[in-house]
Amino acid sequence: MIISGIKFTPYRIPFKNPFKTAINTYTFREGIIIEIQSNEASGFGETAPLPDFSKESLIEARNCLEGFSLALDGINEELNIEDLLLLAKAQSFDNPSALFGLETAIYGLFSKKDKIPFWQNFQDSIPDQISVNGLENDIDNDIQFPVYKIKLVDKNIFNVKEKIAQIQNKIGANCKIRIDANGSLDLPRAIRVCKELEQFNIEFIEQPLPKEDLEDLAELRMHTEIPIAVDESLTNFDSAKNIIENQSADIFVLKPMLTGSLESILEIIKLGNENEIETVMTTTLGTEIERQACIHLAFAGNLKLACGFATSNLLVENVIDPPLIEPTIPKPKENGLGIIPSKIPYL
Repeated sequence: MIISGIKFTPYRIPFKNPFKTAINTYTFREGIIIEIQSNEASGFGETAPLPDFSKESLIEARNCLEGFSLALDGINEELNIEDLLLLAKAQSFDNPSALFGLETAIYGLFSKKDKIPFWQNFQDSIPDQISVNGLENDIDNDIQFPVYKIKLVDKNIFNVKEKIAQIQNKIGANCKIRIDANGSLDLPRAIRVCKELEQFNIEFIEQPLPKEDLEDLAELRMHTEIPIAVDESLTNFDSAKNIIENQSADIFVLKPMLTGSLESILEIIKLGNENEIETVMTTTLGTEIERQACIHLAFAGNLKLACGFATSNLLVENVIDPPLIEPTIPKPKENGLGIIPSKIPYL
């Protein structure tokens, strides 16, 4: 395939409502939309480091993208997918969000050319559907999800318990709750929080302790019946092996934007399965390009637990009219990512 052009379009989009975590409040999302063009098709990707989570800045990511573009400048010969993937890895300089965006665009371009869905680059068959977890602002909606994710922003244990009791009463005893602490607790407080919440239908508590505290996470697992999930601690394949060696988690929560390599993401899922650790996949609140890439990867990984894809309507605008959020997503059948950005908002 001959690459005829590359476009990078920066965006900065406000959230409809401030998005609060235990460590930050986000009022906007910014990143870069990537389009790799050939005479046959275009492949789209997204690079959007998330402050306080990603190790790189948006400027650093942009420099990697420019390096990739310069490396291709003047090449008018046929390139295969392996050529482009190697070049993307070489120019990303251990910059996960740049690598994720470039690989998404590359795989999207070639799946368009080959007239296959994005997921078929990695698997020949996938399940008919995957489940989606709701967010706290979905609790009052008409659509009921099998599980809801709640951010732990209040440090008062009794307030937390009262809030969870109200939510459990509202959604019903059969619905599950996920608690995301974003590493905001220490070990004694985490033990107490878990003990207070064991009476509720808690599916897991996500990153209760700081990401580097793997030994304390293992200790916490010994003190509670609530499964322990990690996301900030999980950045690449080596970190997954380290988590397993320390027996620090029951569940992996993967954010592909923070991991980078799409093959590595699927290898982490496989490693987890081999060690009886299930995986949940979530976005980093980017546009529909990031979300669709994550959806295809979740299908390719045959994920059983509900994934964090109820994020389409959090932004004021998006690259397409966002789809309705449903508790299940059917198997994608269209070529590529299945979307063509029609309204990329500029900075």
